[in-house]
Amino acid sequence: MSTRRDSVSVRTEIAATPDAVWAAVADVTRMGEWSPECTGAVWRGEPAGPVVGARFQGRNRKGAVRWSTMCRIVEAEPGRAFAWDVDWGVPIARWTFRITPGADGGATVVEQSWQDRRGRVIAWLTEAALRTGRRVDWNETTMTATLAALKRSLETADV
Repeated sequence: MSTRRDSVSVRTEIAATPDAVWAAVADVTRMGEWSPECTGAVWRGEPAGPVVGARFQGRNRKGAVRWSTMCRIVEAEPGRAFAWDVDWGVPIARWTFRITPGADGGATVVEQSWQDRRGRVIAWLTEAALRTGRRVDWNETTMTATLAALKRSLETADV
């Protein structure tokens, strides 16, 4: 795990193939199954799938507060990497999943990272509205929970 003011990453090892992990995280419509903040996503426009340039609308919640984000896929390499930018007319964040084969060949290491792209005023306003405290600290907690839930889901799936 690496944490700074403007970025954070967490990782876990999952007993699944890199392709299976990638297929799960690249299906943004399923993210609500694992994330404590994201409740789901819907592809917008064409192409409607995990390819560079595709757009989706993410739905999120924290307590009673609900909001949507517009996202654009910026990296989509099956079995290796999947990333998107959040943009509300100004850059907000970049979310990335890096996927590598585990040391024993039977598992996959998945690392989720978040990079803050907001200016100071927008950062302060969103953190105040969502009552998250420092977003980097909040995201470290929710990303850890997301990867734990993804791990449980993939390791108990009927393959």
